[in-house]
Amino acid sequence: HSFPTRCSSDLSSGINAEYGGPYRRCGVGKKLLDHVMKIAKDDGQYDSIFLHVQISNDEALAFYNKFGFKIMDTKQEYYKRIEPADAYVLEKSLKEEKGQNES
Repeated sequence: HSFPTRCSSDLSSGINAEYGGPYRRCGVGKKLLDHVMKIAKDDGQYDSIFLHVQISNDEALAFYNKFGFKIMDTKQEYYKRIEPADAYVLEKSLKEEKGQNES
């Protein structure tokens, strides 16, 4: 995986999270994302969190939008076994939050 980072350490080589059936809408995704964002903020070395979402996954895009993620790029043919194969690259900047917490 090639996740862009703006520091020398890497929080994760990637988390592949897909929730279906009885686990959808139970708060599992929110808890996982809250946990990852807390680790990144507490570490203090990360400016942003990046992730990939299939371009047709409107539900996931709406979910990440609620957390402040913005579409930054599109990766053509990102997925190998699903259609559409393209993915959006989403970014959540942690800079604003660092600045808000310092005042």
